[in-house]
Amino acid sequence: MIRFKVFRGSRLLLLLAVLLLAAVAGAILLLSAATGIPQPDRAAARLVDAEVEAEALEAFASSDSLGADVVAPESAVSNPAASVLGDAPTVLIYHTHTHEAYEQVSGDPYEALEAWRTADSDHSVVRVGEALAGHLRAHGFEVVHDTTDHEGDSLSTAYTRSLETLRGYDRAFDLYIDLHRDAYSGEMPLRTLARDGTACAQAMLLIGNGEGFEEKPFTAQNLLFAKALTRRINRENPGLCREVLVKDGRYNQHVGVFSVLIEVGHNRNTLEEALNTTQYIADAIYSLLLDDPDPAVETVRREAQEQRASQ
Repeated sequence: MIRFKVFRGSRLLLLLAVLLLAAVAGAILLLSAATGIPQPDRAAARLVDAEVEAEALEAFASSDSLGADVVAPESAVSNPAASVLGDAPTVLIYHTHTHEAYEQVSGDPYEALEAWRTADSDHSVVRVGEALAGHLRAHGFEVVHDTTDHEGDSLSTAYTRSLETLRGYDRAFDLYIDLHRDAYSGEMPLRTLARDGTACAQAMLLIGNGEGFEEKPFTAQNLLFAKALTRRINRENPGLCREVLVKDGRYNQHVGVFSVLIEVGHNRNTLEEALNTTQYIADAIYSLLLDDPDPAVETVRREAQEQRASQ
């Protein structure tokens, strides 16, 4: 984090004026001595000048602006491009299935509610969401990570509660991410390697087609984004993201454009593997929306922004 010192302009001008006055007074005294003109009040004048200068310096030093810390956003420091673009999308990360957890490992156990589920947010998918939020913020995005527990005592009504959370925001976001952990099946790899050799959990995006609901999600727009993001992830790290899955239902993706559900790993992955994957997802989102925007995705995003502004 970089800190800049700022000074109030009026205080600085006052100090410069005092110093200039002292210099002029000194010059006059030297001139008077050289010309022989009597100077009966020289001592008094020096005393007055010293008092004025001391008061000015004290006022300047006590200024509430002297040494005030202006904190440059870490995103602007770590990612100059974001500050130049000045239009980083806003992101909301939340978790409908808050208790989803990963394989227990020796040395870092968690208290399980049942197999691969825990209310311990340091070991559940909530921890993965926080990691993703941190990486996106480092890229200059404005991110809200909502850690509300939507499972409670009933997993079957979790989407109803997460929808209530979404409707509780008095603002719209450019990107909604419902972050989950998948369930392992035999055709899934236990883990995959990034190009740099990091052991990762495989990711996947899921889009709802609105089947069974009167109010439909923005399926076409969200699917466009999901496919584009999948391509960006795999472009840098082939095989890290499975193909987009479209399913019946809407998964609260009717709240706005873009809305996606991202599965980060499965229950046979470790938490560390899932955390490792978040860096590559964040890098791909940054690439897709800011660094090298996909024209089709950018067009849809701008249209959505304009539509919200006109409402």
